[in-house]
Amino acid sequence: MARYLDEQQAAADGFRIVHEPGEQRYAIYQSNGEGEGQLVGEAHYSFVGEHTIDFDHTVVLPELRGTGLAGLLAHHALTGDAIGHRTLHASCWFIDGYLTRHPELRER
Repeated sequence: MARYLDEQQAAADGFRIVHEPGEQRYAIYQSNGEGEGQLVGEAHYSFVGEHTIDFDHTVVLPELRGTGLAGLLAHHALTGDAIGHRTLHASCWFIDGYLTRHPELRER
């Protein structure tokens, strides 16, 4: 199984990360050659009042764990436009761990 270090590598194998504001999530889709592709992972968030965003759930399909896709998803979500000027909270253990390894992302 491949190990993805950046979104370009993942895209070359048919994975793309998109923001879906209506679903309050960042999602990873794997191309299946037809339309949207298959949803294979997500980083869900919720708004706590007007000034806080909480990343509360992150998951990728079991067969894709260990490929680096969850890390790419976390990075995309934590640098994406959903946060804006909100205070960041991570009740999801994976996002919290990612922020521990990348504390610069808390300083947006």
